[in-house]
Order: sequence, then C-alpha cells, then structure tokens
Amino acid sequence: MSKLIVVFGGTGKQGGSVINAFLKDPTWKIRTITRNVAKPQSKALQEKGVEVVQGDLNDVDSLTAAVQGANVVFGVTDFWEPFFNPATQEKLAPGQLVNQYCYDKELQQGKNIADAVATIADTTLDLYVWSNLADVKKWSNGKYTWVYHFDSKAEIYAYIKKSLPNLAKKISSVQIGYYADNWLTTSHTAPQKAEDGVYEWKLSTKAEILFPWVDTQADTGKFVRALVQMSPGKDMLGASEMVTYGDYLKAWGDLNGVPTRFTNISAEEYEKGMPEAMAKEIQEMVAFNEEFGWDGGEPGVLRPSELKLEEPLTGVKDWIKAQDWSSVIR
Repeated sequence: MSKLIVVFGGTGKQGGSVINAFLKDPTWKIRTITRNVAKPQSKALQEKGVEVVQGDLNDVDSLTAAVQGANVVFGVTDFWEPFFNPATQEKLAPGQLVNQYCYDKELQQGKNIADAVATIADTTLDLYVWSNLADVKKWSNGKYTWVYHFDSKAEIYAYIKKSLPNLAKKISSVQIGYYADNWLTTSHTAPQKAEDGVYEWKLSTKAEILFPWVDTQADTGKFVRALVQMSPGKDMLGASEMVTYGDYLKAWGDLNGVPTRFTNISAEEYEKGMPEAMAKEIQEMVAFNEEFGWDGGEPGVLRPSELKLEEPLTGVKDWIKAQDWSSVIR
C-alpha cells in the first residue's frame, strides 16, 4: 500500500529536492501545494506524476484541506522572497524594518502550516519534517538579534513544541546549511575581482572557520528520506559537506583557474558593502556561526554521517566543476 507525502514549496529548491527524492520510490505518492496550479512549474510537476493542489500559506483552511491523508509532510517557508520583492516596501509600517516584516510574515505562515498539519496528527500522520534553523537569540544569549531568517523558523518550531503537543510528538527537523548557489543567485556575496586581478572574498570572519555547505537542490531530499526512516524527534544539520571559508574559496579558484584571496574585514566594513538590511542580517549570521556554530551548539543535532543515507551527498569540488561561473568570473 502506497504512502502519501505532502511537500510544501514544491516549486522551490528545498521542496523540489524532496519531490525528486521521493519520485524515485514508487511506494510513495506525492502531493504539493501552490497558489497557482496553472503555472509552468506546477504543470511540469504534474507531468512527472505529482498531484498539485491549490493552497495559500496565508489561508489555514486551504492548507488543512491540502494535507488531508498525508503520512509525511515536509514544511518549508521563504523569508527571502518578500525581502527582495520591491513591493514589500509599501507594506511596511512606519519605522518597521523589512527584516521584521519578513520575520512576522514567515512566522505566521509557518504557524499556519503547523496548524493545518496538526489536524492530521492523531490520524494519518507519521512524521512532520520542518525545515528549521537555529534559534540565534537563544543560543547566543541575546548577543545576536539581527538574524531574522533563522529566528523566524526557530520560533515556528518552538510554537509547535509549546502549542501543538500532538504534532510535537511527530516532528523532526533539518537545519539547512549555506546554499551552494548563493554566489550565483546573489552576486554581491561572491568573490569580487580586485584591481590586481585577484578574486577577493571579503567576510567578517576568519578563513579557518567551518560552515555547512549544502547543495540544496540535490541533497535536501536525501536528508528528508533519511529522517523518514527514523522515529520522530530527530534534529539534523543539513550539510552536504563541512568546509572552511578559506578552503572553499581556494577550491573554487583552483577549479576555475583564477587567483583568489580571502580577506577578513570588520563588521562595519562588511556592512558598507551591501544594503544595510541584508548586510547586518548576513554579517550577524556569519558571526554567530564563527562563535557558536550553525546550529548554535544545540545538544543532540545530528550530522548526516549519523543517519542512513540512501545516496551519497554532493561534494564541494564536483559541484563547483559542474557550474557555469561566467556571471562571477569576468
């Protein structure tokens, strides 16, 4: 008898990866939720055999209907879509930061998903996998307060644990690491060609600090598949490979045949290099990782090596070699 997984964000990187992983297993049926079932991405999924249903993250009733009958649900929200959407500026209250607006929006949408999934917690649901991130304020003892895109997800997780006890018994989480394609999608985060021809990566952290690099599109589904094979109550770090900033830059340069330089700069200098709202968000994220680790040092967070993975994870060098870097290397 086949089981049903409902995937939120099926046309995005994380959700798309989960769908691809479960498409390989004919014992699973897959349903995904979108606001527009007629868009090309939705039709492409339907052609692969995915059931695509209409749902709105701002409408709990539509989400409740969409998750009915699910054995597993993968939940994910998107902090950055409204952050980069120019129309968001018109929605800000007087004095409100765009970071705060996106935090509030993501928090509410995450609660809506959780409330919907909670309606099947005592019936068909075996596991709810939440795409989570560390509670930066908590694990830094209030030192870092600007990492809104982490704290919003952590607050949703805390809401489930506190307010939805039946769902809390059936939840696991994956803390997705630093997206592999960030340099390609957000060019100002990539190394910049200096006057001497060297590609320089300026960060307000040290070159020897480890960070969890992840090929989100290839590996998120592998993490979720591994969690589905385990009992609920597991938290894991979603990292394809742990690598230092310096080693990552060197590998990128060597594989592309360009000289590189890692430069450690102050937080103040870093924040001058990009729009303030994003700069402070990312600068504090980097500082938090240096001081506390991506997961904040939270006890019990599993590493991929501690789970049974069906397929090998992506390696940094293989991924770099497979990309078109013409938008970065000029």
